[in-house]
Amino acid sequence: MGDGLLKENQRQVFTLILLAIIGMLAFVSLLGSFTTGLEALQVELGLQIFDRGYTQLELPPLGRVRARTHLPPLMLKVRLDNINLQRLQEVLEHTNDEEYLAALRAAARRKVEIFIARLLVLAFVGGFAGPFFFGIRERKQLIAAGLLGVFVLGTLLAVSYFTYKPLAFMNPEFEGILKAAPWLFGLLEEALFSVQTLGEQLELVAVSINTLFQQVERLEPLDTVEGELKVVHVSDLHNNPAGIDFLRQVIDTFNVHMVIDTGDITDFGTEIETSLANPIAEFEIPYIFIPGNHDSPGVIARLQQLDNVIVLEAGQIEVLGLRIAGIADPSAGDSGMVVAAENVLDEYARQLEGLLQTSDRPPHIIAAHHPRIASYFLRRVPVVLTGHLHRYEISEQGGSVMINAGTTGAAGIRGLQTGQEVPYSLVLLHFAARSDGDLYLKAADTIHVYQLRSGFSLERRLFGSAAVDDGSEAQKIQVEE
Repeated sequence: MGDGLLKENQRQVFTLILLAIIGMLAFVSLLGSFTTGLEALQVELGLQIFDRGYTQLELPPLGRVRARTHLPPLMLKVRLDNINLQRLQEVLEHTNDEEYLAALRAAARRKVEIFIARLLVLAFVGGFAGPFFFGIRERKQLIAAGLLGVFVLGTLLAVSYFTYKPLAFMNPEFEGILKAAPWLFGLLEEALFSVQTLGEQLELVAVSINTLFQQVERLEPLDTVEGELKVVHVSDLHNNPAGIDFLRQVIDTFNVHMVIDTGDITDFGTEIETSLANPIAEFEIPYIFIPGNHDSPGVIARLQQLDNVIVLEAGQIEVLGLRIAGIADPSAGDSGMVVAAENVLDEYARQLEGLLQTSDRPPHIIAAHHPRIASYFLRRVPVVLTGHLHRYEISEQGGSVMINAGTTGAAGIRGLQTGQEVPYSLVLLHFAARSDGDLYLKAADTIHVYQLRSGFSLERRLFGSAAVDDGSEAQKIQVEE
C-alpha cells in the first residue's frame, strides 16, 4: 500500500514537472518575440527550442544566416525589421565618440535585460499554465511548476551565455538569397581590415605621387600648365568606402576641378547602399554621374539630392567649359542589374546619337557605363569614357581616345573573391585650351593602388602636340613600399 502511494506521488511529481516544462517551452517559443528599437535599428528578438544551440540573424529580404554558437538546444533569433537611414547617418558620425559608444552599449544591454526578464516571466506563466490546463488546481503545485519553468529556462540561458562563441559565425549556414553568397560573412573581417589599412595608406600614397610629379623633370612642364582643367574619371566604386577615400585624396592633392563617374556606385541598388553617396557632397566640385547597371532608380534619386551632383541620364551638358554627353545604362531603369542585350545597348547608343544632333556644338566627351555604347562614338568624339569591365584600358582610334578607368572601388566585395588582386584605379585627365578657347585632352594620368603589394603605379600618356613635343606617348612610374 505504501509503495503504491509512493509511486503515485512520484508519478504526480513527474507529471507536474513534465507539464511545467512543456508549458514553459510553449509560452516562450510562441510568445517570446520582443520588438525594440536601438538608435537607427528596429529589431525583433526571439527564442525557440531547437535541436542544437544556434544564433540566427534574419535580414529580409536577403534571407537568414546562422551559426552554432552555444551548447543548450536554444535558437536565439535576431530579425532586422527596419532601418532609419537618416538616424543611421547620425550614428555613424559618432563612431569615434567613446562616450556615445559607451552609452549605446549600455542601452543595448538594457534592451537585452528587458528581453531576458520578459522570457523569465513567460517561463513562469507557461510553467504555471501547463499543469493548470491539464486539470491540476492545487495552488502550491502550480506556483512550484511556475518556479520550475523559471529555473529551467534560467539554467539554459546561463549555460548559453557561458558557452557562447561569437567566432562561430566565421563558418555560418545560409538560407535564402544569402545562400548564393556564403563568402560574404567569411570575408567581412578581411574587407573591414582592408578598408581600414588602405585608408591609412592612401594619404601617404597621394602625397608620394605629388612628390613624384614635382621631382620628375620631364613631367613638370605638363603638371604646371597655366589654365589647365583637371577632371578625374572614376567608375565601378561598388560600395567600397576606401574607393571614396582614394578619390578624395586625389581631388585634394591635385586640385581637381571635376569628377566624371561612369556608374556602378552600388552593388545591389538598395536604399541602405545610397549612404555611400553622402561623402560626395563634401567634395565641393561638380560630380557628373552616368548610371550603370547596378544603379537603381533609388540610387539615382539619392544622388540627385546632392547639390554638387549632376546625374546625366540622357543628353549633353556643359560644365566648366567642358561639353559632356552621356546616357544611363539600360538596366538603371530598375533593380534587376542584368546586363542588357547587345541590340538594346546599340539602341541606346543610337538614342544618344539622336539627342546630340539637336545640340549646337559637339561634345568633348562621351560617357557611358557599358563599353558597347561608348565605342559607338569612336572616331566621332575626341574622348570616350566607360567602365563596367573592371579593367583599365586606354586606346586611340581614328582621332578618339577611349578610356576605361577600371574599378575605383577595386570591384567591391567581388574584388576580394578573385584569386588575384584587383587594384584601385582612376584616371586624371588634363585638358588645355586651344587658341580659340576650346578644350582638348592633353594628358591622362592613370593611378593604380595595390593593397596587397602596398604600392602604386602611375602612368602618364600624352596626346596630340604634347606627345610630339615630349618625344614619347607614355611614361610609367611604379613604386612599391
